[in-house]
Amino acid sequence: MTSPGDEDRHGGAGAMGALHELRLERWGMDRPPLATIGEAAGFVDDVGFALLFGDADATFPALREAARDDASARLPAGWGEDLDRMWAWKDELPVLGRAWVGRFVLGRQSLLSPRLLSLLLPCAREGDPVVPDLSATARTVLARVAAEGPTSMRAIRQDLGLNSRSAQKVLDELGRALLVTNYGTVQDGPGWPSCVIETTARAFPDPDPRPAAERRGDAALVLLDAMVEADARQLSRAFRWPRREAKDVLERLTRAGLAEPVAEGRYRTR
Repeated sequence: MTSPGDEDRHGGAGAMGALHELRLERWGMDRPPLATIGEAAGFVDDVGFALLFGDADATFPALREAARDDASARLPAGWGEDLDRMWAWKDELPVLGRAWVGRFVLGRQSLLSPRLLSLLLPCAREGDPVVPDLSATARTVLARVAAEGPTSMRAIRQDLGLNSRSAQKVLDELGRALLVTNYGTVQDGPGWPSCVIETTARAFPDPDPRPAAERRGDAALVLLDAMVEADARQLSRAFRWPRREAKDVLERLTRAGLAEPVAEGRYRTR
């Protein structure tokens, strides 16, 4: 995470470079690498959301970067002990109830803190579609996991006759809708252990019951705090909200005195 990325095209390079450094500091990049699952859970709680693997532009916080330790010993498989630890954490954190894991932020493997997840989950009493439009296969998988409990993706692939690509597409679909979470692994066949999935409703059974406007406002404040400053585009990309809705949420927070606009359409908490 060394580049301020494409945001330099939208403002002064000096100002954006300074913001980039503030973000890295906010994400703990100036602190020792995360070394335990407790520290990883604390990191997710602190920033609210993170990609599993970051990118060169440091678009959002990333667990891999917070845990990166280039001095760690190399394993026979070719990667370091730091990556090996982090790879295990992503499977263990949901089982412990410490983080939701699935393909959500930017459509990539992501971690959400339980608090942020509770703000993003739909609320049935408000008429939000708790189960949105899904493909027939995704509905079949969701129904099976809801009925049987944590289920390995290898078993799902075999029983439904899915190839790896089709199974990943279904998993992506359910993750984007926050309907399932990674939930450990199981050695139920040859090769690598299989990913296990569980329904979000059972793994994290406490969605925030407040009206949607309040929940979305608090979710946006989580993002503003993590990003130091952010615009509607970043809010939209992170939480999969329509751009207009993201802008409306930021404007409501400003009117309420909880956020304030800064340069180039960005906002920060007050």
